[in-house]
Amino acid sequence: MKNSLRRAALTLPGIVAAGLLSVGGVADAAPADPVQTLSCSHGHSNKDSGEGRTKQRMRYRSGPHTGCSSYGWVDGGTLIYYHCWTVGENVEGKRTWTWGRIAGTQKQGWFSDYYLSDGGATKQC
Repeated sequence: MKNSLRRAALTLPGIVAAGLLSVGGVADAAPADPVQTLSCSHGHSNKDSGEGRTKQRMRYRSGPHTGCSSYGWVDGGTLIYYHCWTVGENVEGKRTWTWGRIAGTQKQGWFSDYYLSDGGATKQC
């Protein structure tokens, strides 16, 4: 539950901005999606010992945004060893991404938590 609260707190600024707009606040106060301006070189470390599987065929990337370079594809059901998570681009209503390694390989990258069976890593990067 603590992880859910932590992740919710990270999205609070967007909710506050939306509230300001609905009551006549200034629309130019903040970008609509400030996460989009982050670079693809995002820090990560191996803090989590969890693992999970991909729900479907997906790309894994150099950063937590779909505009970041793709390292390749993984098939649905692929086992991913989790290292940590961060907030990134919104994918189907899910803003968190997990840095992980594909089991049986040395291939690592960012995986949108939307595509991970259990929602991804539990330790923040």
